[in-house]
Amino acid sequence: MQIRTVLAAGLALAWAASAAADAWRDVDARDLVVMDLTYGRVLIELAPRMAPKHAERFRALARAKFYDGQSFYRVIDGFVAQGGIGEGDDKKTPEWPALKAEFDRPIANDVVFTPLGSPDLFADEVGHVDGFPVGRDWNDGRMWLLHCPGTIAMARDNDPDTGGTEFYIPIGHGPRRLDRNLTAFGRVLEGMQHIQKLNRGDPKVDSGVIQDAARRDAIVRVQVAADMPRKERPRVRVMDTTAKDFADYKAQRKNPAPDFYKRVAKNLDICAFNAPVQVANEAGKFEEQ
Repeated sequence: MQIRTVLAAGLALAWAASAAADAWRDVDARDLVVMDLTYGRVLIELAPRMAPKHAERFRALARAKFYDGQSFYRVIDGFVAQGGIGEGDDKKTPEWPALKAEFDRPIANDVVFTPLGSPDLFADEVGHVDGFPVGRDWNDGRMWLLHCPGTIAMARDNDPDTGGTEFYIPIGHGPRRLDRNLTAFGRVLEGMQHIQKLNRGDPKVDSGVIQDAARRDAIVRVQVAADMPRKERPRVRVMDTTAKDFADYKAQRKNPAPDFYKRVAKNLDICAFNAPVQVANEAGKFEEQ
């Protein structure tokens, strides 16, 4: 059974790799953030059309080398990994004042929403915008990024408008109760395996903050790809979630190995269904992640 399951995953990757060249969207280097950890490199795409002020703040913090040499200091197994300068220390940085929350945004025609076509427990409707998992509600005319594994969002205090520098990434099941309660502004495209290696804190002690600073995993460097020398700049593309190939991919994911699965799934889980991502290798050839 384990071999069959692995084979099914491999078939899905092969299917995505065979998608037409025009079924992919190149990630804008201005929205691609490169985070180097001791375990490896993490590639993050910002979502300025969903949370513009927070995306711009994270970009500015990277350019100011704010995160270089800092750490992931609050890591709770099955929940989130939080990084920055430390719990409470962010209030000592007047040059980076707290931002007004961007929990959601109006539904408008400047973005194309592609419905998942499956029901959801937390939103009236879920789907994708530029590959990002998104929820929307026509009753209040709002849409928002979802807290799926790999989402990047801004930590805050009880006041909604208190986030400014400290970010977190869900590392367990999607904590969807956080949707529209904290500002999500991007997602990890590649490198979640390195995030998962981070040392954990004890959730029963100081909300998971790692007490021994020596056990906190360092953030070596954070850069905006557009600022890197062109030869060193990662090239990443995401499957265009408005393309027919993506619709076909969704259908394929419901039954990725017809000879193995005896019952075809009726629905997809938005947080267990990621838009395919490809990263160019040293030869310039795109490879599935």
